[in-house]
Amino acid sequence: MYIIAADQNNMEIKILPGEVWYGLASDEGTKMPLDADSDYRFDMQPAHTGNQYSPLLVSNKGRYIWGDDGYNTTVSGGVITVTSKLAAPELHEGFENLRGAYLAAAKAHFPTDGVLPPEEFFSKPQYNTWIEFIYDQNQAGILEYASTLVKNNMPRGILMIDDLWSNYYGKWDFDRYKFPDPKGMMDKLHEWGFKVMVWICPFVSLDSIEYRDLSKKGAFVRSPDGSVRNVHWWNGISAVLDLSNPVDAAWIRECCQFLCDTYGVDGFKLDAGDAIYYRDDDKNYGNVTPNEQCELWAKLGLEFPYNEYRACYKCAGRPLVQRLCDKSHSWTNHGINTLVPNMLAQGILGYAYGCPDMVGGGSYTDFLPGSRELDEELFVRYCSAATLMPMIQFSAAPWRVLDSKHYGCILKLLELREKFLPEILRLVRESAKTGEPVVRYMEYVFPNSGFERVTDQFMLGDDILVAPVTVQGSTGREVILPDGIWSKYSPDESDSELYTGGKTVWVDAALDCLPVFVRKRD
Repeated sequence: MYIIAADQNNMEIKILPGEVWYGLASDEGTKMPLDADSDYRFDMQPAHTGNQYSPLLVSNKGRYIWGDDGYNTTVSGGVITVTSKLAAPELHEGFENLRGAYLAAAKAHFPTDGVLPPEEFFSKPQYNTWIEFIYDQNQAGILEYASTLVKNNMPRGILMIDDLWSNYYGKWDFDRYKFPDPKGMMDKLHEWGFKVMVWICPFVSLDSIEYRDLSKKGAFVRSPDGSVRNVHWWNGISAVLDLSNPVDAAWIRECCQFLCDTYGVDGFKLDAGDAIYYRDDDKNYGNVTPNEQCELWAKLGLEFPYNEYRACYKCAGRPLVQRLCDKSHSWTNHGINTLVPNMLAQGILGYAYGCPDMVGGGSYTDFLPGSRELDEELFVRYCSAATLMPMIQFSAAPWRVLDSKHYGCILKLLELREKFLPEILRLVRESAKTGEPVVRYMEYVFPNSGFERVTDQFMLGDDILVAPVTVQGSTGREVILPDGIWSKYSPDESDSELYTGGKTVWVDAALDCLPVFVRKRD
């Protein structure tokens, strides 16, 4: 089994010749795959990642590592060392290749329940109000944003009202100064063809009625001395819910149900919940770990089909929508270059219902009026990279930040997505049954063919190869084609070109184009 050493909490595994490994966390995708030359460390107890993660490593040689309690990973000197505070992880092998190992892991540890998120997540773009309004979410602005979407020929989809639509954290009702008629707003948005989600988090503002009432009932994560722990997070200092406590769990469910019943809210963007906001020495009702608190927050979304998560632990195979964490509006520096490798990593962890970050990136300062950082070419290439992923989400209004030429590119890319939408829907429906990723590594589809390190292009299913352009100023790119006959997609089918695979080809790609190849099976 090539286990060098193992005890109650540790295991050392020799990396085989030609072997590479993938997994652990979506945000680690740019560092994958790991091989015998890697010098790498990832801590999962708790994980310091803002994205989806799971105690899974998968090998192209048909092996996988799983640990129910999570583990820390070190790769050095051709050896993978996994360490757990509780039970030691286990090595499983004999599954031939990457696909075989993944499917074995999925079946054993995160089998799909056969349920798919609502198809609107895939069939239409999503719109998030964050960048347009930041902390000034308001009824008039949101209605104007939605009506302008319609006027500018953007498809009507799911609309997410982001942070601070309420008075403060834990007061999960609309701020009546900013939203004088929330029910009327919701009815209008529904009439226009939108589904509406609102942002929530597990934090409760201190010195609030909700905080005082809940703390008297024994709610919240506590310090070792029994006092409510004050948690520092990106919006200040708050108390944090303990989802292992029936008091906290019932309260947040009631808040969500109130919004659905009273105003017609369709679902929730369940933000935060990251393991880093909990500690090993927390006192909590269920004696759960920080990772398990993250898992419990994710499971709340199973009760509300319209959901979205950025941080998630051990909930692969479930009908939860998973978005990559906020990226910078950049050609490098945690920007567009991370979308494909991180979506690939998300898929190999079992999170099939994935969404890349907001088109253009989630850093709102880059989109303020007069910003010198805004790059229209980059915005369009961001859209292009997301076009044939399971979902696509906008926040910065394209018609506001782009000139007519670049905005026209966005509309053309959305037309391209419509062409391939039947295949995207087929794949997500299939994934609900099989658990297979929708966005797949080249190695996953073409094992042992030399593609194990290709992470800048991806397979949509088994027959569609997608190669986004992510280099500034490029008018094309090199594409690695596997053996076989490939048809380069063209809107005019008579212009489609046939390529013989087994080589690297140069493909021109104007700003409104996305290089796509379809495998000819016959």
